[in-house]
Amino acid sequence: MASDPPPSNPAAPPAASGLTGEWMDAPEWAASALGPPGGWPPDLKAVAGLVMGSNIPMLVAWGPDLRVVHNESYGDLLGDRRPAQGKPFAEIWADQWDVVGVTVERVLSGETVYEEAVPRLLHRHGRAETAWLTFSSSPLRDESGAICGLFGVVTAVSSDARTERRLRESEERFRLIADSAPALMWVTKLDRKRSFVNRAYVDFLGITYEQAVDFDWRTVLHPDDQARVVRESIAGEASLQAFTLEARYRRHDGAWRWVRSISQPRWGPGGEHAGFIGVAIDITDAKEAEAALRDVNETLERRVEERTADLRAALDRLRQEIAERERAEEALRQAQKMEAVGQLTGGIAHDFNNLLTPVIGGLEMLVSRLDDPKLKRLASGALESSRRGAKLTGQLLTFSRMQRISIAPVAVNRVLDNLRPILRHTLGSRVAVELRPCPQAAHALCDENQLENAILNLAINARDAMPEGGTLVIGVELRTEPAGPDLNDGDYVCLTVADTGIGMTPEVAARAAEPFFSTKPFGKGTGLGLAQVYGIARQSGGTMRIDSREGHGTTVRLLLPRADTAADAAQAEDGPAEAAEPGAAARILIVDDDGDVRQFLGDLLEEMGHSVTLFESPEKALAGDLFPRPDLALLDFAMPGMNGAQLARALRERHPDLPVVFVTGYAESDQIEHNLGSDVPVLRKPFGFNELSNLVRDALSGAPAAETA
Repeated sequence: MASDPPPSNPAAPPAASGLTGEWMDAPEWAASALGPPGGWPPDLKAVAGLVMGSNIPMLVAWGPDLRVVHNESYGDLLGDRRPAQGKPFAEIWADQWDVVGVTVERVLSGETVYEEAVPRLLHRHGRAETAWLTFSSSPLRDESGAICGLFGVVTAVSSDARTERRLRESEERFRLIADSAPALMWVTKLDRKRSFVNRAYVDFLGITYEQAVDFDWRTVLHPDDQARVVRESIAGEASLQAFTLEARYRRHDGAWRWVRSISQPRWGPGGEHAGFIGVAIDITDAKEAEAALRDVNETLERRVEERTADLRAALDRLRQEIAERERAEEALRQAQKMEAVGQLTGGIAHDFNNLLTPVIGGLEMLVSRLDDPKLKRLASGALESSRRGAKLTGQLLTFSRMQRISIAPVAVNRVLDNLRPILRHTLGSRVAVELRPCPQAAHALCDENQLENAILNLAINARDAMPEGGTLVIGVELRTEPAGPDLNDGDYVCLTVADTGIGMTPEVAARAAEPFFSTKPFGKGTGLGLAQVYGIARQSGGTMRIDSREGHGTTVRLLLPRADTAADAAQAEDGPAEAAEPGAAARILIVDDDGDVRQFLGDLLEEMGHSVTLFESPEKALAGDLFPRPDLALLDFAMPGMNGAQLARALRERHPDLPVVFVTGYAESDQIEHNLGSDVPVLRKPFGFNELSNLVRDALSGAPAAETA
């Protein structure tokens, strides 16, 4: 506080404790950039309280963006520029910033600017008007002495006789608002005599206004602070810049209070130095909190040392999680690549089935008609190769998940024996393979193609676990299992795949069947192999169990429900089915967009003695002459425009009891079931003479037809 030399700086209680008013609770603050007043710095609260309680147009522009807090009088002055609370000063006066900005730059450089009767263009009530403003703008500084904003007081001046009266009213309003402010305020002249002090100033000292104007603050300044405060006060006044003092002063009740005062020079109309204006706040609570914080910091330093190890551990865990996430992302990319490969493979296999259909059928006819032993042997070899190709396409369709799963009794020992050549070529010469069948474990309920895939998956995993070679044992046995969390009690066929490889740790073994989990290098595996094997076992009503020890190999057991019947025993060999005795000649309608398949079907059926009508599209079939009524319709399912199911419905509108057989590839299985159910007769490509003959005979006789594969 400025007073008789040397100057001193007491202050009032903190603004935060005394700053009240309805304006603090106004909802507009929460939506403004400044936020609710409860979170403002103490210095801003102190000056804002002065502004909001005044009837004189006053404002505070705070922070790097000079966000504005103004009272209602200044709001009336702004007129149509409102709402302005919390907005940048430059945004509010954007249309006049070329002149207003000059004043702001002067203030932010540390100068207190006073200007009288300056014309300003105002916008009020929807129209523009010019007003002559007299205003004073002063820099605001924070506790470090840095300029953090500006404080402005404005009076509108006109040229009529009311101007003087308005000025006197403004001075009176200023005195009233200053007296209502919780912060200590004062104004000094060049001789250091105070020309004004407010009510908080007088109340802190507990004396009269007249005594407070001439009071010597050195008499209530703490002895330990006197030398420093006098020195800093003299230097601050000499700099003609705003300066801040912090010291302890004895309040009228004898209590020592920490006070922070901010003093800045004021200037006359001509720019001459006219004295100082100051404001002070009580920061005792903040000082005590600072001391408490120091104690807390000392405690925290000790606790930080104790927690360093925990933080390091947490950091290690975070790094592991990041690495795991990177592995998962790479696994996902690999899975997406494999999904694309599967889709491509499925499409190729499906088209290849269409190509094999006339090849197999034609070779069957040749084999049955050739008498030359050499030619018959060559044709038989070609037919057998074609059937192996058909089996390969079935495996490709299974890999691409386009093959429909069919749960049925499967001869596990036969499957194992059929895989012997594939295993020998796949695993290489460094892996010795032992197959141990079990006659008692004859049949298991599962999908045969899926079981083959599972065995091959497990064998390849075992090979990769034996980089230097080893022994792979694949055995079958019959086991009785108790009920468990993933298994019902009963008899199960146990397929065991055991290797002598590197084995797995308990942690790896516990996660081995998780999708995307793999211990192989990126690009060497998808992490889906064991997950697929586990899924095959679970779909069949069984489960998979893994027993592994690091350095001692791995044993994987597939438990599949034992079948009570051996329905597939008659097909233990892959040879062709017995041909049915041909029935009476029938009129058969064939609709297929593949010319080779369509002609092949027609030739085979004519060979059987039937009358055939061929159409290349559903539209032509519906538009063609179907008289007399056909006895049977063979329809391709996947055709452009109208599919086989739609064509079948259209034909049955004309002939309600017309038997229909669908000729299709594996890719359309789900669509056929969705449209027509799972019991519709289906002839799956590729097929031979006998399969076609049997299905046509059953369809014409009205007997339930089994799906061919």
